[in-house]
Amino acid sequence: RYALADELQKLLNESNVLYWAKSLLNFTYKYIDHCIDAASSHPSFQIPRVCFVDAGIALAFSHHLSNTQGMSNQAPTADTFTKFIHNKDCEPSLDDDEYGYDLAVFLAFTQHIQYAKTDGLAFVSDYQGST
Repeated sequence: RYALADELQKLLNESNVLYWAKSLLNFTYKYIDHCIDAASSHPSFQIPRVCFVDAGIALAFSHHLSNTQGMSNQAPTADTFTKFIHNKDCEPSLDDDEYGYDLAVFLAFTQHIQYAKTDGLAFVSDYQGST
């Protein structure tokens, strides 16, 4: 464990990153929905709907410094953990015959939208999680 001040700063940074990642994903879905609504027909395939884990920070303060604690609370996840896209490149981490490959391709597509629509300023990398 880190010292309390260091751990709290790391938790706050992680929460901030999660906030922006959720915002970018939400923006991506709004853009996709806008494009579908503007199209003459709906796509012949289903658009995956993914989300980030909900997380929060709880702080307990005391007049006694030794009792002050910080903690991060994340929703439980499923047992199957998959690394869809590694942060070193924009290619799916899965082979085309592996379970989750189609989702990995979709996540690469979301990165493209995020990168293009933010003029290269931001995109979510290192997609991983449970299905």
